[in-house]
Amino acid sequence: MCFGNKTELQGCHSNSTYNSTCNIVVESSMTIKCGLSNCSNYSITSTITAVRKADKLCKTDNQWPSTQQGQEARIPCPEGYSGEVTRKCLSNGKWDTTHTSESCTQNRLKEIENVLNKTGKLTADIVESSLSTISSILVVNDSTSSSNENKLADNDIKQSVDLISTISTKVSFTDQEAANKTTQIFMDIVSHILGPGKNNVASRYTNAHKKEKEKKVTSKILASVNSFAKSVTSALKVNQNVTVKKHNMLLSIEKIDNNTDIKFPKETEDSSQQTTHFVLPQGAFKNMRVTEVAFTAVKYENIGSEFISNNYTEVGSSVLSLTVNGLDSQHLEENIILSFQRKNVTGNSTECVFLWENNSDTHSSVWNTSGCSLENSTDSQVNCSCNHLTNFAILMSYTEEIPKEDIKRLKIISVFGCSLSIIGAFVTIVLYIYFWRYIKSRRSTLVINLCSALCIAYLLFLTAVEHSENKTGCLIIAALLHYFFLAMFTTMLCLGIDLAVAVFDVFSSRSRSAIFLLVSWGLPAVIVAITLGGSQLEGYGDETYCWLRHTTLFGFIVPVLCIVLVNLIIVIFVMRRIYTSSFMMKKSLKEKTLSGLKGVCGLLPILGLTWVFGIFSVNQDLIIFQYLFAVFNSLQGLFIFLFYVALNPQMREAVARKIKIYDSKSSISKTSKTTKFVSTSYSEEEQNFEEREDGTAASNMFIIPRCSVQSKLFNKRQ
Repeated sequence: MCFGNKTELQGCHSNSTYNSTCNIVVESSMTIKCGLSNCSNYSITSTITAVRKADKLCKTDNQWPSTQQGQEARIPCPEGYSGEVTRKCLSNGKWDTTHTSESCTQNRLKEIENVLNKTGKLTADIVESSLSTISSILVVNDSTSSSNENKLADNDIKQSVDLISTISTKVSFTDQEAANKTTQIFMDIVSHILGPGKNNVASRYTNAHKKEKEKKVTSKILASVNSFAKSVTSALKVNQNVTVKKHNMLLSIEKIDNNTDIKFPKETEDSSQQTTHFVLPQGAFKNMRVTEVAFTAVKYENIGSEFISNNYTEVGSSVLSLTVNGLDSQHLEENIILSFQRKNVTGNSTECVFLWENNSDTHSSVWNTSGCSLENSTDSQVNCSCNHLTNFAILMSYTEEIPKEDIKRLKIISVFGCSLSIIGAFVTIVLYIYFWRYIKSRRSTLVINLCSALCIAYLLFLTAVEHSENKTGCLIIAALLHYFFLAMFTTMLCLGIDLAVAVFDVFSSRSRSAIFLLVSWGLPAVIVAITLGGSQLEGYGDETYCWLRHTTLFGFIVPVLCIVLVNLIIVIFVMRRIYTSSFMMKKSLKEKTLSGLKGVCGLLPILGLTWVFGIFSVNQDLIIFQYLFAVFNSLQGLFIFLFYVALNPQMREAVARKIKIYDSKSSISKTSKTTKFVSTSYSEEEQNFEEREDGTAASNMFIIPRCSVQSKLFNKRQ
């Protein structure tokens, strides 16, 4: 017998009687493995976990050994599988309720993988044997998964999908009979995977993760079917075919003369469901310069929903697929005509779509309408025409949607308005910085920050919101848009609070600029971080826009509504305070109305109150609010420029003073006698126009002075 102590710990020794002693001082938590072994590599081991009193320990749970908090325990996969299962001990000393077994691989499937990888072109015999083994494993899983005996069925499905993909690219057939026999087994496995198998893979996940897993499985299977069928066509002669009919699919692989239209399904194949079919005219492949045409046509049932990211759209039909060997499927000479029978799906909008595949990411397929048009439709039937080949279906939307004409107009308004806003906000920033010594105030600081956030948010919106091709890039764009739009609103909240302080706390002199800036830029970062973490990075960006998904939209809507509500309350109280002042009581009703209108117009662009139109714009019947919302909010930067630069008396006086100083300096070169006077005058003007940090200074009808708000807010300049 040989004893081996591999812990290399001081204080451990053994003797010839195989007794061992360890005297160890544990200074930090650690795991020690002790044991006996002989020269034949037979061993008995025991694992000891030593922890400090301050550390928590998850107790032994069946096969799971005691484990220190924050650490992962590992045990071998069940019999018949290779790899390890992991489970985490949480910081509170309790076991995580779930464990990770994704690394467990079925030994029999691993053997098939090794055979396939060692072989170049696969013969029908090897393929048939491999497929039979895969099929038997899936059948066994079906019988045990219902009783929850086999918790690794999803791992088997993922392994099987990979094997199916490998087989489809390496298989080779020499005659129609062998091809037909193997195809039946192949499609039997495909039918199973697209049915209960796909659900098993996604069963442990929820929401976006579940759809992502289903999407990967379906995308890989669809590609494998087309690749496998292409190998089958090489074994067919003209007018020969291989047909497979399952409960959730119908497959036809054929070879025909090039002067024949492709029709699927044929009357002899599916006479009971002739309402879902397609026709590709022979003119579509007239430029192929071949005498025979091989194609693969498939009708899939109950797939397609995994490629939809919203909750108001459903696949309203079966999915039809057509692949023609050697044909440029992206540019058909004649369109394919498709007819779909509607499923029992309600909706007020119907679209003809195809499954678009991103070449840079084969698993990011999405439904797209490009190149497809709706020819006509009834309550039971939809006819479409497309200028390319792939997988086709119809989508039904069952929520209110804006008419396409209005969408086009609203987009033009938004682009034009946002462009003007960026220019207006940028000019405002430049002028405020240039004339800073004359208009320095807490409110001016907030206006500059508001314009900065607006410029970045609108620029990102115009240039990047529709760049959804790259998933990671789209996520970053969406998160940045979320942050800067929220920064706009938190800055508007600070402007509203500053307005309230100016009106109701006239004697306060405490500086709040640092607090306001911290709220303006810090609070949005917290909200975005929470949204990112809560959604596990799945709540940003979809196949169409780089923005929040419907599941995380509350991370924008809730803060915006709260800020708009607070600012609205502030404006109401401020207006009430102003109208009850002795100064306003002396004015006529007309003067009060005009003064109030001017004041409100000046406050709207910096307090975000125009976003109230967004609340009413969710209803299609109130389309006017869609236009009001688009106009007022896309032009926010322009309105800020108009009210806080062009129509701002304080800014106009600052410009006049600057011009006067320039003229005075010019006159110095002509007469040196006035140098002292001009210098003294300049210093006095600077002092008069520099506002203290507490907010008191010369003002205008929009920038409110703290000590004389009742008399100057709505007063015309004398």
